[in-house]
Amino acid sequence: MNLLEMLMGNSQTRQGFEVFLNRFQEGPPSEGYDDREVLDRYGEVAHKVSPSEYEQAARDAFGHFSQTDREEFGQLLAGQARSKRLDLPGLTPAQGQGFGDVDWLANLTNQLHQQPGLLRDLLGGLTGGNRGTSSSGGILGSPLAKAALAGIAAMLVKKVLGGR
Repeated sequence: MNLLEMLMGNSQTRQGFEVFLNRFQEGPPSEGYDDREVLDRYGEVAHKVSPSEYEQAARDAFGHFSQTDREEFGQLLAGQARSKRLDLPGLTPAQGQGFGDVDWLANLTNQLHQQPGLLRDLLGGLTGGNRGTSSSGGILGSPLAKAALAGIAAMLVKKVLGGR
């Protein structure tokens, strides 16, 4: 089932995602939802779209962040990837870009997302069936990590619901 079918097939599901989207758009990106909801919403939608749709949603989500928050998140994400010894092209921003560059962030996030579970593992130190917590504090260990996953999920839903 693709994302459109999922959202349009059940009015209760659609309404839940609309409320989630509104909370993301109306408040600070990292507030308004708990770990479980962010992980569940992200998990429900993130793998139902193409890589290009995912990357665009990430770009849109990071557009809601301040420049300072983007830079901090970019450094966090690249640092986590390096600490896991991941060999990814573009792990460091190109000359003329910084860690807060929206396009670079969206591309890196998309690359990590293409390996199921890797992005969540990097952002929260999440393991196995214990998706909501970890010794490092789970996804809430970083409000920016929570905001990134919430934002990507919200922007995917926004696109499907007609760009509200």
